[in-house]
Amino acid sequence: MNQVAIRKDSPPSLRQFINFIQSPKFLGTVLAIVNYIVIFTILMASMLPKQYSLKVGDILHNPISATRDVEDTIATEELRQAARESVSNIYRFDEHITEGVIIEVEQIFDQIESARQQLQDKFEAYKQELQKKKEIQKKQEEQLTEEQDNQSTEQREDQTTEQEDTQPIEQEIEENEPSPDEILTDQFIGEIKENFPIMLSKDEIITCLNADEEELILLKDQLLKTLNKLLELHIKQDNLLEARNTLRDEIMSLPVSNEIRILGTTIGVSVLKPNMVFDKQATEEEKDRAAQSVEPVIYKKGQYIVQAGQPITIQQYKMLQDLGLLKEDMIDFTILVGVGVIVLLVEVIVILYLAAFEKRILENPSHLLMISLIVWMVLGLALAVSQLHQYLIPIALGAMLLTVLIGPTTAGIINIALSILIGIMLDNHLNIMVMGISGGILGIYLCNRAEQRNALVWAGLVVSCVNYMSIFSLEMMTSGGWLSSLKVSTWGIGSGLLAGVFLIGTLPIWENLFGIVTPIKLMELSNPNHPVLKRLLMEAPGTYHHSIIVANLAENAAEAVGADGLLARVGAYYHDIGKLKRPLYFRENQIATGNPHDKLNPTLSTHIILSHAKDGVELAKKYRVPKVIQDFILQHHGTTAVAYFYHKAKEMNNGDKIHIDDFRYVGPKPKKKETAIVMLADTVEAAVRSIPDPTPGKVERLIRKLIKSKMEDGQLDDCHLTLKDLNTIANAFSGVMTGVFHERIEYPNTEENGRSQEGENKNED
Repeated sequence: MNQVAIRKDSPPSLRQFINFIQSPKFLGTVLAIVNYIVIFTILMASMLPKQYSLKVGDILHNPISATRDVEDTIATEELRQAARESVSNIYRFDEHITEGVIIEVEQIFDQIESARQQLQDKFEAYKQELQKKKEIQKKQEEQLTEEQDNQSTEQREDQTTEQEDTQPIEQEIEENEPSPDEILTDQFIGEIKENFPIMLSKDEIITCLNADEEELILLKDQLLKTLNKLLELHIKQDNLLEARNTLRDEIMSLPVSNEIRILGTTIGVSVLKPNMVFDKQATEEEKDRAAQSVEPVIYKKGQYIVQAGQPITIQQYKMLQDLGLLKEDMIDFTILVGVGVIVLLVEVIVILYLAAFEKRILENPSHLLMISLIVWMVLGLALAVSQLHQYLIPIALGAMLLTVLIGPTTAGIINIALSILIGIMLDNHLNIMVMGISGGILGIYLCNRAEQRNALVWAGLVVSCVNYMSIFSLEMMTSGGWLSSLKVSTWGIGSGLLAGVFLIGTLPIWENLFGIVTPIKLMELSNPNHPVLKRLLMEAPGTYHHSIIVANLAENAAEAVGADGLLARVGAYYHDIGKLKRPLYFRENQIATGNPHDKLNPTLSTHIILSHAKDGVELAKKYRVPKVIQDFILQHHGTTAVAYFYHKAKEMNNGDKIHIDDFRYVGPKPKKKETAIVMLADTVEAAVRSIPDPTPGKVERLIRKLIKSKMEDGQLDDCHLTLKDLNTIANAFSGVMTGVFHERIEYPNTEENGRSQEGENKNED
């Protein structure tokens, strides 16, 4: 949309006001308000039903019949609730509980073994302490013996007496064995209990420590065997007590000591758990299925809801509400509020959806205006065509148009919104909504894949068939008449054909009015017979070949990250058309000639290389190539520096300051994923071609290095590519380039041919 020019001498407040009213946010808000008013007016023009002022208990002189099929929701809900209550609880077998019980038993007996080992270690430590005391006594004896040799006989006799006095001490040490009370202290038993997965009494801990090993092994085997047998029977909480009694009987029949039996009973009862768990979700699902299997209580169209002379019941009142036949007073504000709220709700949902998934649309006032105009057009057609028949309305037209012009994501939400609004226009007609949504979704699918204008004709025909089937099925469900259903369904065929006619007839208008480049337009641009591409093939064949490979790389990578592969391909075809002005100054076109840059100053060479982007845009404008393709020409190098000539200039100008910014493209940096992918593909294709003896490993390493270099240089800052996207792009590039440089079969006498392939030059830019 055109911007209002602002004079430099305008007051700041005026400039701020003009900037505000030109901002996408303000324009979008104004358009949303206008949208609301127009849609509300169209809906109100078609909705003026006859209504009654009634309340429960009123007695009517004239009966009231259903204007359409309506459900007695209260009676239906009572039947469904009864069906839910008739469903029994569902249990499911949890094998993890069985495994957990067995593992827990294993852990308990492992802990018993560990505790017994601790006890043994404590006994050994006590014995070692006694041995140390004994060694100390022995050393004392040796010292006494040495002293005896240097003393008199009387002193020896005295010393001998002293030695005899020490002998009882040694004897005492040898005979001193640890008592159970000294080893099995409360502290020691407490430490053992803390490590057990289950609670055991002091006596049971002592039993674990003092029990015969064979009895423990027998107990463990019997416990595992009994537990497995019981758990295989699928224990519920209700029969857990019975299972524990069975376990207790089995353990008590073992040929072991009574203490071991008590220990085994304690362990078994503690670990045994129900492995049949109440499945609340499955139970609720079964109850829901039982409730859903209940046939709803339906009053058919024309059937009396309220009989003359009979009081109105709650059920009847509710059905009258559902049909929209009630009002509170003489002035019917309810329908005004209802329509106003539903229109507001639909519009808010559409805005929130676009804000979450298509923010670019909200930031583009021209796209918002185009969407609004299409919505108004479809609603206007619905209002006019419904006078002939409601099934003739081309609801799918809006979705099909928007798919071609903007994309399927936006078209999907608009299709749902239009189906709801038109259904409300026609007295809340559910069949219309279903027809609009189903036909629109298929129309979106077909138009999204359409790359030729005749594909749009087929899309209209297929939508006609879908409309026919959906109407027929819905009419059969409501009326049940074969002949009448087949007859009324033919209007759905007209709806699809009408949508196709308006689609093909108005599409060029939308394209030219809003400057939209559709996939169909892109396919026309990708035709090799396009004048620019034909010139590129004839005047710069190396660049043409390079562009083809870049296009393959870009399309493959774009589709891998969810971008527009066709747009990336066409953008790659045109990204280097600026080289047509001076084709021989680019290495890929220097097949049999020398390199003219060898005779030029690096600065002049840089100017020639950099200018091919600007030359390409001028050429694109001359041949009326759309602006979205011109963006590829301008942005495919971003602000990258021509490093070769920069370093060459530094070598030739020793001592002079050379600024790398003088060797950079003017940009801008890529703004979209597709332009960024073409930038990366352009760099990768030129670099990989220069690898001697390329292997898949070499190719992939170089690709990742180049992508990382572009990222570090800030060239990918504005294009919204994530690190995950870059990894996906690298993988896609590797697959394509590995195919380009695949290993070939060696044929005899191809030596000369091989040398020519190895002599391919690297693209300078």
